[in-house]
Amino acid sequence: MTIEELNTVIETGDIDEFIRVCEARQVKALSRIADEVTGRGGVRLVLIAGASSAGKTTTAKRLCTQVRVNGFDAMHLSTDDYFVGDARNPRDENGELDYETVEAVDIARLSSDINRLVAGESVRLRGFDFLKHDGFDREETVCLPENGVVMLEGLHALNPLLTADVPNECKYRVFVEPKTQLEVFATSRLPPADGRFLRRLVRDNQFRKMPPTETFRLWPKVLAGERKWIDPFRAGADAEFDSGLEYELSVLKLYAEGLLELVKLKEPGNGKAQTLAALLSSVLPGDPSQVPGDSILRETIGGSLLSY
Repeated sequence: MTIEELNTVIETGDIDEFIRVCEARQVKALSRIADEVTGRGGVRLVLIAGASSAGKTTTAKRLCTQVRVNGFDAMHLSTDDYFVGDARNPRDENGELDYETVEAVDIARLSSDINRLVAGESVRLRGFDFLKHDGFDREETVCLPENGVVMLEGLHALNPLLTADVPNECKYRVFVEPKTQLEVFATSRLPPADGRFLRRLVRDNQFRKMPPTETFRLWPKVLAGERKWIDPFRAGADAEFDSGLEYELSVLKLYAEGLLELVKLKEPGNGKAQTLAALLSSVLPGDPSQVPGDSILRETIGGSLLSY
């Protein structure tokens, strides 16, 4: 779909139906993956990985629902809950905390908890306080039912280091990426990385109160980490899930335009901010209230019916 076609859908008032179709397409794709997971036999661990702002968490939660539709139980785990915390987190060559490395995850603890869950044991899982940047043990204990599946999502979920002791026949691997993007010109589409960046720009401001200039500053480091720690394991995925939504730029426009203008003001030479601002200026605004409560886009703009 082109930007002009999206604008026409908005102008004619057909955007509500278009949003429902986009969202239903994702539900159908997740249903097919759930059918493979539950139909294969013996799968106890679903590994869901993807780059920053790909929509991994919502994908995992919605896939849990689809697995339950098939009569199985499902438990959601995030590698983020197993961060080692700033006191133990590795630093990069510049002395800054490196949150992209797999060593930012407490691999030993995560592996132990997964193995015990798959074995049917009761486990007290970890949590992470993102304000204090430190982990903690949750009070409740959980146990995976005999027909249960653990959904482990995170940047490093496909890295074999995290699940080395779990037999391959017990694993199912999913890679998440927003591949569906609008056509910007007749022969080119918005790169998935730029679509993810707009999501992250909005999310960082919405939920982390991070200045947009800081999101821009960190982005090259994020991309470098993805090339090193995520891309090498993508080829081993059993399925790929397209988390892109053709209507999302019309909604992100309302949140991102002001942030991009602020960056342009503070950094007049920032070409990326200028390019993305020009792109969003060509898109008509959408209505956030039309975004379903369980949409992947809610992970970015807020107001989700899902618990994060």
